[in-house]
Formats: sequence, structure tokens, C-alpha cells
Amino acid sequence: MTLTGAVAGSGYAPGANPNSGGDTEGSLTTALGAALGDLDPALVIAGVFGIAGAGAAGRPAAVRAANKAWRVCGLTGAPSVVTDIAVAFAAGTDAAAGIVVFAGTGAGAAFINDGTIVRRADGYGWLVGDEGSAVWIGKEAVRAALAAFDGRGQPTLLAESVPRALLGNHFDPGLVPPAAVAEPEPEPEALWGGLATATRRRTSHRTAITQAIVKEVYAQPPAALGRLGPVVCAAALAGDSVAHRITDEAAEWLLLDVDAVRTAADVSAPVVMAGSVLGSGPVADAVRDGLLERFATPPTPAGDGAAGAAGMALRRLGFR
Repeated sequence: MTLTGAVAGSGYAPGANPNSGGDTEGSLTTALGAALGDLDPALVIAGVFGIAGAGAAGRPAAVRAANKAWRVCGLTGAPSVVTDIAVAFAAGTDAAAGIVVFAGTGAGAAFINDGTIVRRADGYGWLVGDEGSAVWIGKEAVRAALAAFDGRGQPTLLAESVPRALLGNHFDPGLVPPAAVAEPEPEPEALWGGLATATRRRTSHRTAITQAIVKEVYAQPPAALGRLGPVVCAAALAGDSVAHRITDEAAEWLLLDVDAVRTAADVSAPVVMAGSVLGSGPVADAVRDGLLERFATPPTPAGDGAAGAAGMALRRLGFR
């Protein structure tokens, strides 16, 4: 951004969160270099990096990666490094303090004051937390689809839409038994991506498709499960009870996060909703309604996180 707030350049790179398989240094360097473009690096006087995984546990590595990207791109001085949570709040409001609830690759809530997390709930990563995130929703969708196939769970649209999303052209919908494997009728012979032997036995079909799902899930970084978030939301909107349970539970987790970080004094604080899951859809609607009940005013949607970081840099320079 220029000192007047006009956008001077933007860049994009793959995810930089090391906890989800991202290359922090490489991604930051790529995005920053693209944002600078043909600009003279000597004109840049400050910067803020909002990095996922830059909390206390991961801060040293995040600072090193940010500083390395800064130097590689020919910039002088050193950037400020904050968490992506603080940047998400700044992307939704000019207020110095307030609450942000976020659900994208990660999920949680925090009370922010001048770019610092004062109170925080969740945002602990896919393995031990992030309930309500796109990755969590995707994981629950895979679990529900596998349970429907092997008889532990109830029939669901996810039994077809999950393998379709994961396997693409390798998925043969003819291998999905009627009513999401609820009926024991034998299936016609079929070949499916070389993974299933032509057979009339349902069990072989189920084994082939479930093992293909498992293989694909474990072959990708955890963050890749986030692409199933829209699949679950679509199934919920279509009336699927299993998908609806997942989206309802996601919203409940996110509202619990908000309850954990707010106090009675925070009732008038601005509240920002950030992340792909909270942009639109059943989870976003439920969280928005829950926040309206708690704060009596509607929450503010976060804008572009990069713009939020640049705006934070401007405020730290005294230009906002």
C-alpha cells in the first residue's frame, strides 16, 4: 500500500502454515516478490506479516522465515510478524480492540488489542484442535462417508460426493450402492480406476472405494481436506441430515470459542468473522445468528487479509 492506503501491488503463493504442510519461507518469498513487482524496494519503509502458526510455539521459525523473505526481496530493515488471527481482525475493522472468530484451514476465536492476542480459544492445528475449520469439516465428512460404506453410519449424500471430490475422474458412481450402501442388493460388474476387481460382491466394491478414499486422504497434506468444506455445506443445504449435523457442530464449536474469549465488558466490542467457512453457507449463517444473539449487533465480515496486514503496517507508522 501507499501511505494514502492505495493498493500498490499484490501477490499470491501456496499456503505458508508449516503445521499443515506449507513452505513458510518459500511461500512468503513468492508472494512478497509478486506483490513488489517492478516497485523500487528502497521505497518500502515497513511491513507486517500475518503468519499462520506464528503464535508463541511457532514464532521463532515464523520470524526467521519472514526476515529471510524480506531480505531475499531486497528490502531493508525488518518486518513485524504477527499471527494471521490478528491480521484477520484488522481486515474487518479499524478498531484497535475486539473479537475475531475465524474458520478457514484453522479455526478459533481471539480477543485482539493493538495486534496482540489477549485471549484465545483453539487455533491449535488440525491434529489437536481447529474444530469447525474447513479441515475439521472435511475430516468429519470423510469419516461419515466411510461409516456409511462399512455399515457403522447412516446413509448420506456424502457417500457419493466425498469420493467424487477426492478422486475426480477415478471415481465411478456406479460403485456406490443405492441409498448410500443401505441395501444389500448385489451390484452389476464394474471396473473403477483399476482399484476394484470386476465382481458382483458388494463387499469388494465397498472395500475398493473405501481404500481409495483412505489412500487419497493420507497421500495429501492435512490442509487438503479443507476442499471438502463446500461439499458438506452443499449436502447440508440439500437436506442431508449427516451433513447438517456436521455443519451444526462446526458452528457450535466456533460459538464456544467466542464465549471462551469474551467477557461481560466485551459486549460492545466489534466482532469480525473471517475465513472461507464463515464467508457464506450454513456454518456462516449459524455463527452469524449466534453472534447477533450474544452482541445485539451483526458481526463484520473480514476483507482481504493482505490488505489487513498492510493497513496494520500503516497504523504502526501513524498514517491511519
